[in-house]
Amino acid sequence: MVRFLKIRKGHVLPYKLLVYILICSSFFTLLGTSFQLYVEYRSDVSDIQKGFEQIENSYVNTIAASLWDINIDHVKIQLEGALKLPGMRYLEVVEMSFGAAGPVASVGEIPKNEDIIEKKFPLIHVIDGKSVEVGQLRAIADLNNVFKRLEMRVFVVLLTQAVKTFLVALFILMIIHYMITRHLQRMAEYVQELDLSTLDRELVLNRRRRNVMPDEIDRVVDAFNEMRLNLIGDIAERKKVEEALRQSNMIVEKSPMVLFKWRNEEGWPVELVSQNVSQLGFKAEDFMSGRIKYIDVIHPDDIGKVGEEVKTCVENGVNHFNQEYRIIDPTGRAYWIADSTVVVRDSEGEVTSYMGIAYDFTEKKVAENELARLRNLLKNTIDSMPTILVGVDEKLRINQWNRSAEEETGLNYDQVQGKPLFEIFPELNAEKGLILDSIAKLEVREKNKIPFNADGHIQYKNIKIYPLLESGEGRDAVVLIDDVTIKSRLEDMMIQTEKMMSVGGLAAGMAHEINNPLGAVLSGVQGTERRLSPSLKKNLEVAAELGLDLNKVHQYMDRRGILGYLRGISDAGRRAASIVRNMLEFSRKSESSRTNAQVRGVLEKALSLAENDYDLKKKYDFKVIEIRRDYEQNLPAINITETEIEQVFLNIFKNAAQAMSDKEYGDERPTLTLRTRKDGEFVRVEVEDNGPGMDEDVRKRAFEPFYTTKRVGLGTGLGLSVSYFIITRNHEGDFIVESEEGKGSKFIIRLPISKEG
Repeated sequence: MVRFLKIRKGHVLPYKLLVYILICSSFFTLLGTSFQLYVEYRSDVSDIQKGFEQIENSYVNTIAASLWDINIDHVKIQLEGALKLPGMRYLEVVEMSFGAAGPVASVGEIPKNEDIIEKKFPLIHVIDGKSVEVGQLRAIADLNNVFKRLEMRVFVVLLTQAVKTFLVALFILMIIHYMITRHLQRMAEYVQELDLSTLDRELVLNRRRRNVMPDEIDRVVDAFNEMRLNLIGDIAERKKVEEALRQSNMIVEKSPMVLFKWRNEEGWPVELVSQNVSQLGFKAEDFMSGRIKYIDVIHPDDIGKVGEEVKTCVENGVNHFNQEYRIIDPTGRAYWIADSTVVVRDSEGEVTSYMGIAYDFTEKKVAENELARLRNLLKNTIDSMPTILVGVDEKLRINQWNRSAEEETGLNYDQVQGKPLFEIFPELNAEKGLILDSIAKLEVREKNKIPFNADGHIQYKNIKIYPLLESGEGRDAVVLIDDVTIKSRLEDMMIQTEKMMSVGGLAAGMAHEINNPLGAVLSGVQGTERRLSPSLKKNLEVAAELGLDLNKVHQYMDRRGILGYLRGISDAGRRAASIVRNMLEFSRKSESSRTNAQVRGVLEKALSLAENDYDLKKKYDFKVIEIRRDYEQNLPAINITETEIEQVFLNIFKNAAQAMSDKEYGDERPTLTLRTRKDGEFVRVEVEDNGPGMDEDVRKRAFEPFYTTKRVGLGTGLGLSVSYFIITRNHEGDFIVESEEGKGSKFIIRLPISKEG
């Protein structure tokens, strides 16, 4: 058959067709046979079931009546009749009315195989309308004959179907070979022989063409011939394109642009690169052969950046992006490359490769970096200046802003750009004419100690205007603003210190000159009081010798106020002596011994002394003042003379209490706040009250000796001046006062930390 069909060695399709036809035919044959056998099996079983139904409908009542009449012979006859029904093999009757155990009648034999159907029917006889069960009928059917018939049927059907299937398969195979496979073989041979030299040979099949209408085979042949003609045309067109490409390559090779195409794989292997890559120090064949991947030439410091940029663009759906990075040539030289890359995706949107144009812009990058470095240097220089620098144009709109200006105002350059200078610094509005005059005359202008209001505190600034040369955009200027608040206060303190030092010598001389006559006055007053006192025996004896009643004299002097005058002289003398002692303290350092102490304990002790101080004449009561404590924990010790520092704190507390007694608080309470902090190598103590405060003139003169704002008799003006010298000269500390009229005062004392721990 194989020779008849001319099936050659290596022809697989005919055998596959034959196997598939046999498999399919066998499958459907088995499926049909199984269904047919199942139907016949169900038919035979149905006949047996009908036999059981016939026994139930036709024999049960008759057998029950015969059994009631005890007519066993008649029962057997009926059983033999029922045994003739399809499939029946055994029937028996069991009599139940008298308790019999065995069957009273039976026919046939019980099958020994397991393929049986068994049913039992009760034998019921009706007498006078009552049903009486007289026995039971047992019927057994055998399926053995049914299975034997089915086996024979299977053999016949399968044999018939197998022969039929084989013959049909061969016939179909002959038809397919004649109509299809032999032509497919011819087409395969034609394609195998096809090359550029045989494109002009047409594909022709050996077919009998009795019908003019072409079939599928003819369409395939036409398609092959049309493809052949298209190839001939495409080859001609390709030659033209190759020539055009050759011309384009010549242009590319002469340009500074290097063309790349690399696959989206690890390391970015290069698929295509133009020959002019040699201008970057590489050979095109090194890339094309795979010895060098594109990622191998990228500078190690730039690989992460380049990869992250490519990943971000791909994830965001960007199909064209630009990059700048460095590459390293084989000699180790670095080039700056500008790369314009196009992402190539497949039909499903997956990235397959990248195409890019790269060119060397190292010289331009170096120039840009140098320019950027100079700009950064200039910006860092301007930003590093502690002075506020603000650039303005001729209309005084802001066009430059350094970091000090940001820190001062809390505004960055984007927030102030183009805004008027006086909107940001309203304190400079009064200096508008000065700035405009500087710009107009191209001359430097400056002004010192301009007051600025910073969160309720007065700060002093010096401004200096530097006009810039004219440019295409007009005249600009730079305004420098220096904070001289601390400098101003230091100058005030230096002036104050010089005053104190000059007055110190004078105070010492005055104290010695006054002390001698003052001692005589106090001694004279004390002697006068003693000699007028009736309590001394000597006074009574002298008065008796003169005939005087000393008690009467004492009463007279008391009524006439002479004793009051004497006490006043004594009080005034003691007060003058106190002033002298303060002046002496004022003029020299204390020689008292120092000890290490905690500033918190000294504050609390001074506060306790102050709380016990109440003077009806001074009209203040320290106990009505609210004390707020804000102490930092674990402050280091300070080396001080405790009595002197207590004197300083007590003096400040009394001054604060006296000041707060002059203010009407309404619902508010007079409050004194004590605050301690570590301040570098110092311990900082702040005593702040919410009293009436001081204006700037009073604040500047607060430490001057003999200067007081109290009424006559309420202060000497030496308390704060002596305290100033105790802190600054005796303890090498700082004593500063901050105050604003109507907003209370703050005294700040800084004492050095003890070096002994």
